[in-house]
Amino acid sequence: MRNYTFLLSLVATGFAGKALAADCFATKLGYPCCTTTTEVVFTDNDGKWGVENNNWCGMADECWSEKLGYPCCTSGAQVYYTDADGQWGVENNNWCGIIAGSQPAPRTTTTTRRTTTTPKPQPTQEVVDCSGKTLRSNTNLSIGGRKVIVKFPSGYKGDKPVPLLINYHPIMGSASQWENGSQTAKAALSDGAIVAFMDGAQGNMGQAWNVGPCCTDADDISFTRNFIKEITNKACVDPKRIYAAGFSMGGGMSNYVGCYLADVIAAAAPSAFDLAKEVVDGGKCKPSRPFPILNFRGTQDNIVMYNGGLSQVVPGKPITFMGAKNNFKEWAKMNGCTGSPKTNTPGNNCEMYENCNGGAKVGLCTINGGGHAEGDGRMGWNFVKQFSLP
Repeated sequence: MRNYTFLLSLVATGFAGKALAADCFATKLGYPCCTTTTEVVFTDNDGKWGVENNNWCGMADECWSEKLGYPCCTSGAQVYYTDADGQWGVENNNWCGIIAGSQPAPRTTTTTRRTTTTPKPQPTQEVVDCSGKTLRSNTNLSIGGRKVIVKFPSGYKGDKPVPLLINYHPIMGSASQWENGSQTAKAALSDGAIVAFMDGAQGNMGQAWNVGPCCTDADDISFTRNFIKEITNKACVDPKRIYAAGFSMGGGMSNYVGCYLADVIAAAAPSAFDLAKEVVDGGKCKPSRPFPILNFRGTQDNIVMYNGGLSQVVPGKPITFMGAKNNFKEWAKMNGCTGSPKTNTPGNNCEMYENCNGGAKVGLCTINGGGHAEGDGRMGWNFVKQFSLP
């Protein structure tokens, strides 16, 4: 068990005052909002946690009643506070990145707030109104004549905002084909997110995405933006927790959302594709904010070569891949990352820039001997879900 340093003050009820501030990332509490720039601050009056970027990262007296979406927030779970180490837990032992405690958190006590650091002012949290959003079961939507398959997580009731993952299929694929093929999608669904599978536009080699010189002329950016508008009107999606992933050309598209859709998509985890050199050299990739991204690439990929180069996969529409390392460096440059990337983070043969503008991270996971395939879906989902829009 990790010990935390904080100050205690006694109150009339006999409980110790719960006033502390701690570095969320350093203590590695496992919450999705624990980024390198967030500071966890305990508030005395209501027993909740908050973080300075307004992604609430904690639990209150009754975890379920707060509808915070943690896997341990079951209808029977009670949250307890432990005086000795300042950690939270739930009574059913379904750990939420923390431990079970010894006594209930005080509900009405008033204490003198004293912290080891001075917390920054908290902005007002945006409230998502779920009323009138009646779409709650798997369905197909039509956006500009193209199909989007929407899958809901088990137990979704539409009474609290949940994340959304947009998952782009490979060339010659489809929403229907990719619906059952993506491990990233399965990880997101199991964590309570809604997942959308979108049909690419018809091109010379089947359904594809506009990823620069290749491979269709469709406006996939507007297509994605229009879908986000539609689904957030119909289902209770948290607009600050919308993510992208994809494989092959779908990985290309989920790279491109960082260039053009960073205002509505929080982070991406692409597989087996790079940005096009033609787009980067032309100055066309201009993220509106620092954009977190984790790419997965195989060293033996014979479709999108690990070291980059000209591809003639689609006749008449050549594309020059940046290469895995150059793509990684380009994203680090666009995000203002400094220093050297950490190795084996978040997994073996992965590299991660963590000192980037706005708390963003830029990663590359290399699969030695790997071919043209989707990366580690669970790792990809765990990466994106830690971020939210400012």
